[in-house]
Amino acid sequence: MTKPVGETNYVRVANLLRNEIIAGEIPLGGWLRLNALAEKYGVSVQPVREALQQLEGEGLVEIFPNRGVRVRALDRQRLIHSHEIGEALEAFLAYQFAEEASLSSLRKLEALQAAHDAALDALDWPRIDAANYAFHRFINMHGGNLEAAEIIIPRYYGLSESLLYKRGRTQAYADRVRAEHHALLDAFRDRDPSRAREISGKHVRATLDDVLDAFEATQNRAAKSRTDP
Repeated sequence: MTKPVGETNYVRVANLLRNEIIAGEIPLGGWLRLNALAEKYGVSVQPVREALQQLEGEGLVEIFPNRGVRVRALDRQRLIHSHEIGEALEAFLAYQFAEEASLSSLRKLEALQAAHDAALDALDWPRIDAANYAFHRFINMHGGNLEAAEIIIPRYYGLSESLLYKRGRTQAYADRVRAEHHALLDAFRDRDPSRAREISGKHVRATLDDVLDAFEATQNRAAKSRTDP
């Protein structure tokens, strides 16, 4: 999945592994070995180790020191809990952006949304995902609260985007996201932090609904594949 910044080896490995786990290409309960993964993806062991640590944070694997890494089943409650954390943090950071962002920062955010709009017009999902990531990252990083941003980004975006990418998305989904981004921009222009917080929370909750639908579709496909002759 394309990101608006240079993709590091560990990000690439994390994305590939995540997609393979969600697609059922790596069996649940199966063991992953660092050296084998490094050879498979053409990288050293270190980025594989970092990728697995990220996927452990997303609840997709369990790391057992001196034993290896085991693939976990996707967990509906984990998705709900991670989005609840994401909602609380993103709503707070949107409130802060509305209070503190300079006119220059607002103009930069508008430019990022213009790129998102262009990608939405083309219905180019890799570009849409990259532009969406850039839009939210700019808001989340603006106040300098790196601890909050680093909780949101690895535990929330990757797994959500992978599930939605696997299921596929519609024009209605694209229209909703665009409308909510522009509503958030309006709140920022009006210097209305309470409205920005409310819109941000609504945005995350709507995404959670889509993610849970995608999760159910993934589970149904997996169940069907186990019963088909």
